[in-house]
Amino acid sequence: MAHKLAEPYSGKNPVPQIATKLTSLVNPQKATDAKAQQLQDESVRTEEKETERNARRLAKGHVMRVTDPTTGEELDIRNADEDPDVRSKGDNVLHQSFPPPDWKEHRNKVLSITNSSIAYISTAFIASFLSSFFFVGVTARVLCLLLAAFLSYCLFFRLNKSAEADFEQRVWHAERMRGLAAGSDVDGDGKVTDEERTRESAEWANAVIRGIWPILNTDLFESLVDMLEDIMQSSMPTFIHSVRVADLGLGSNAGRITSIRSLPDATSRDAGNPNNSEDSLSAMGIDADTISPDDRDALNGDHVNLEVSFAYQGLPSGQSAESKAHNIHLLVEFFVGLKGVYGIRVPVWVEITGIVGTARARLQLIPNPPFVKTTLVSLMGLPRITISVVPLSRVLPNVMNLPFISGFISSALDTAAAEYVAPKSLTLDLQRLISGDDIKKDTEAIGVLVVHIHRATGIKKMDTTGSAADPYVTLTFSRLEKPLYSTRIIKGDCNPVFEETAVLTVDVSTVKLREKLSFQLWDSDRMSVDDMMGFAEIDVVDLIRERGKPTRRVSPLSSPDSEQRPGSIEYTVGYYGKLPPKQALATDGSDPSLPDDLRYQPEFKEARAVALNDLEAAVLVTPPDPEWPSGILSVQVHEIRDLAVKTRGKGHRSGKGREGEKGQDEGEETAEEGEGLPSSYCTISLNDELVYETRVKPITSSPMFNAGTERFVRDWRKTHVTVTVKDSRLRENDVVLGTVFLKLSEAFVNASEVTRFYSLEKGLGTGRIRISLLFRPVDAKLPPSLLGFDTGTLEIRDVSVPSDLDELAKCEVRLKTTTTPQAESKVSRKTAERRGERIVWSPVGGPTKIPVRQRYASALLVSFRDTSGFKSSGRKALGVLWLRDIVDRAEGPVEMSLWRAKDGDYSRLKLNYVPPNGDLAYWDSDRDKVERIGALTLDLVFWPGISEKHHEMLGGASAKKRAAWDEYDRQKAAGFRDAIGEPAAQVPQNHQASESRETQARDGEEQAPAQTDQTMTGGPVNSQEGDEEDARQDEEREGTNTTVSADQVEVESQADAEPDGEAHADGDGSESASQASDAGESGKKKRGVVGRFKEWRQHERELHRDHRGVMQAKPARTAEWLKDNIEEGAHAVKDRFKMKARQPDVETEV
Repeated sequence: MAHKLAEPYSGKNPVPQIATKLTSLVNPQKATDAKAQQLQDESVRTEEKETERNARRLAKGHVMRVTDPTTGEELDIRNADEDPDVRSKGDNVLHQSFPPPDWKEHRNKVLSITNSSIAYISTAFIASFLSSFFFVGVTARVLCLLLAAFLSYCLFFRLNKSAEADFEQRVWHAERMRGLAAGSDVDGDGKVTDEERTRESAEWANAVIRGIWPILNTDLFESLVDMLEDIMQSSMPTFIHSVRVADLGLGSNAGRITSIRSLPDATSRDAGNPNNSEDSLSAMGIDADTISPDDRDALNGDHVNLEVSFAYQGLPSGQSAESKAHNIHLLVEFFVGLKGVYGIRVPVWVEITGIVGTARARLQLIPNPPFVKTTLVSLMGLPRITISVVPLSRVLPNVMNLPFISGFISSALDTAAAEYVAPKSLTLDLQRLISGDDIKKDTEAIGVLVVHIHRATGIKKMDTTGSAADPYVTLTFSRLEKPLYSTRIIKGDCNPVFEETAVLTVDVSTVKLREKLSFQLWDSDRMSVDDMMGFAEIDVVDLIRERGKPTRRVSPLSSPDSEQRPGSIEYTVGYYGKLPPKQALATDGSDPSLPDDLRYQPEFKEARAVALNDLEAAVLVTPPDPEWPSGILSVQVHEIRDLAVKTRGKGHRSGKGREGEKGQDEGEETAEEGEGLPSSYCTISLNDELVYETRVKPITSSPMFNAGTERFVRDWRKTHVTVTVKDSRLRENDVVLGTVFLKLSEAFVNASEVTRFYSLEKGLGTGRIRISLLFRPVDAKLPPSLLGFDTGTLEIRDVSVPSDLDELAKCEVRLKTTTTPQAESKVSRKTAERRGERIVWSPVGGPTKIPVRQRYASALLVSFRDTSGFKSSGRKALGVLWLRDIVDRAEGPVEMSLWRAKDGDYSRLKLNYVPPNGDLAYWDSDRDKVERIGALTLDLVFWPGISEKHHEMLGGASAKKRAAWDEYDRQKAAGFRDAIGEPAAQVPQNHQASESRETQARDGEEQAPAQTDQTMTGGPVNSQEGDEEDARQDEEREGTNTTVSADQVEVESQADAEPDGEAHADGDGSESASQASDAGESGKKKRGVVGRFKEWRQHERELHRDHRGVMQAKPARTAEWLKDNIEEGAHAVKDRFKMKARQPDVETEV
């Protein structure tokens, strides 16, 4: 397992924890989760047991047989002993003797040159002698001899130089061979192995380290300190509710490299052999088919392997802080007490007194500066780390080496180091690290799985009580422990029709682990553990190979135990990968928030992020393609600067103050740490749904988070992201320090990646937060009705039926949704009137507004009840409209089927999906128990996002729901809620997007023909693109590539299944406008007592929101906190006896 530097923690990369035994309360929900964990793949439990055994073997001096991730060699590694030898074990290769040169070859070469020279000289003198007979004069004869003598001198000079050069080359070759061998064949096998190679001392490197050590910026170790803090935070006992590493210092005492040596690979890499690279990867324990091309290049490219032994020994220190500061030290602050009630800060000085260990590194070489890219580092055994702990509190005694605290910090250091012990490793991108860029240009997810859960048939109930099961379906990966998606619970049905859609992200780790997508069917129980009725699996790798081609399948359920259970599940699933940026949309990448006349001035130009390849460069200058609205969004919170709590009036003063003094402190001096600073954490909401929460950073004005999440967004043109910074407080509710509201259509104008500082607004704090947004589209075309929000407000203007159903004219109309039954609205029978050939009910006082949560699993129920007598005579008819079939912000009439149950039982109609046209082809039972008596028409519109109507739903519920309402209240006060969900994607001014039919999905592919989106039920029922065609007919589906016709379903056998705004502003604005009109008219008249009381309550709520008025006093906020905790406890007891599906939790770092 290879870790990356500054890799954020998430559900897929959890924080390592110290091995502890914790107890928890037993309840049905936890028991259900535990049972689900037991039912996972056997390989998961095998890996967990193997991990536990490895953890137990990480004792001091223990020897393990592992595969070296740098060279691929099988070797024994040894953990450091209790008393390791810190003396330098390095040698010098110069002390070794030269290997003897090949003197025989040298002799042969010298003799060859000598013989040829003698032959040439002899020939020259003989020729000179013979030629002298042709000349009479003495001078001419002497000249002939001089030419022969000069040639002889040249040949002797050549002989001398050639002999010397050959001698020098062979001596230096011997020196080169001494350096390459650098060891002795101790075992006499004819080879110098890694363990037999010479470990060289590196005093020159230690001299460099001694010079750099005191001036080294400790921010380089921020990610390691952050990991250490996370490990302690996730493993601390209950009486410690928070921990923080406040400071890291390297001191002046430098560490040392005791020895260094180069290492060859266990197998040679021959570039001429195409299969050799895969063999070398296999030798290192890596499957070549499961790694990315970049990782393969990093492992197979030109590289250097090094082994470095290191040691650090602290200088003797006294009682003074100055003497202790010479060594590496940490300032750790423990917050001891009862969480949320009482706590004291206990600062602890941790001094590193010794470190001994060995590491191996594999450096990938590249032709361009800095010439080094990816570096793989692995520890050869657990290093020995010794510490000294001193409490700095004035209350506690100054006793060295407190047993509990010292052991806890030592265990945390060992746990952090164990994450990098072979065969695990740490991957450093030195090229990116040297460039100083921490911005993501690509998502970790490589694509998404679009899953349509249609129905289950023939299932068997699991309980002895009850007439039928209460089924629901969860989606998870076979080797994962938590649910990724859960459908609604359909009570009392053995043939449930769900018709729900889920989208799951897929990353490289999912492929490497050979994950399978698991459909788990559960039977919900009110008082006991939920029972699994069966599961079906499909290989993710097979889906990736069929990219863009969804498969509709009926799979028999496999039993989780030895008992055979009947039933099958029908679903559609397909994989859709990421698309490259469209070149036609490329811009200059400038910040659109700057005015045009200032954008290109030098002082306003921003430093560009570093792009290491063409894809990253394109992401930085190309906005998303509006033709592909669905994709993967990455939100990352980096840091907050100058975070502080606002002060009202004069801080830290008493009395009236002096004449002429300032009304408020300017706060120009900001301390990074100190009393009164907030303990901040961040929450990330996507379209008003909480999706991520960071850990708490205690008492600092400059918290560093470097945390984030990746989520699938249905339509980036309508999506908004809200980042809320909160202060975790004792004995009062957490307060909002500030909010950042971001609409993606306004952020992604000139690029698909945006990193900026944003000011915190509409909260009790001040500061600037650095946030990164990145969007990568996928080649999935969802129907328009599936591109909306999961939270919104349903506005119904009137209800009408044909005049031939005159028996309903005396009925009262009741409107509610299945997920929010408490928000029921009634339309009196007295409002019914005939308009032409229809009977129309119009709500008194304007349109009826119903708050909606979990919209894609919810249905609108329209009940007609006869109230003409003294007592209601029951439901006369029922209309059902599933909200997945309507489009956001589309106004107009919607036609739906009107039903009547023969026995008066409408429960199956309420919970099972029925298309608007009333086709019950999906129903395998009870079709004859309901009768379609006509059509019902509604004039409605769905406004996306939270509105005022959600107050009653969120105000008195859990703390998270109340927090969502508080965020909405602040956003509305700031004017952020205008045009929520409006598809108004902006086009940069310096280019016009070409209206091509489709962007290129992959290089070399031709463009697909024009398409028009439609839903599975024939298209949106409240837009002109829809029709009344049913999804189970033979007609070709256009405009969507995520669904499959029911006629193309693949039925598996049991053998195969065995394992081998603006309008939203109008929506709220109509109410606001009427309120404004009423306020204007009432301003002309004398307000009554009720009006004044309402104004006073509204004013008080605004004051309390900002901790003014009564709430500026701490006891008032504590009283509110007590009241909210009592209410939440009552809700928890009430919810304990409700049926709940296994919903996925909010993603966190810990």
